[in-house]
Amino acid sequence: MPKIINEDEVFKAVIGLLIARGYEGTTTSEMAAAANMHEATLFRKYGSKVGLIERAIEHQLSATPMSKLSYSGDLRADLIRILEAYMATVETYGEIMPLILVEIPRHPELKNTLQTPLANIRGIGHILDRYQQEGLLKKEPSLTSVNALLAPLMVNEMYRRINGAFATPMLNLQEYADAYLYGREA
Repeated sequence: MPKIINEDEVFKAVIGLLIARGYEGTTTSEMAAAANMHEATLFRKYGSKVGLIERAIEHQLSATPMSKLSYSGDLRADLIRILEAYMATVETYGEIMPLILVEIPRHPELKNTLQTPLANIRGIGHILDRYQQEGLLKKEPSLTSVNALLAPLMVNEMYRRINGAFATPMLNLQEYADAYLYGREA
């Protein structure tokens, strides 16, 4: 009887290795060992190292709180929900997004790993666009709005994970949303 593969565990192990060792530092044999499966099974099921990484990121990030955001009509509440969803995703999946962004220029074969994270970013952009159309936020490209909202959180989290080299305060997300609104009100 064939062994049943728990994909959640496989994908969790793959992302953990990527975060710890980077793309080059992670081998398929290490991925297979971490997932408690034979390397040949890994190749048969996922095709390649890149294929496995793409599936792992798609699987893990397609069900994050960021993927479930929607427009409510209350700008401040939506901003806070976006920030909370981003922080919950970071708490669960850590440095996978910054890692992907750093690895792709060196390894263009990883570009498809961004499909699911970019879908989440586009969803946030659609929410912010709607508030721009309603005249509640200043008009600017979607990605500019999203970057202005999330990039400082990403950098703050990266600093926090550098083993205390930088003193990074925990952000009050309500105050942060208010500051974003102050700088971006129409």
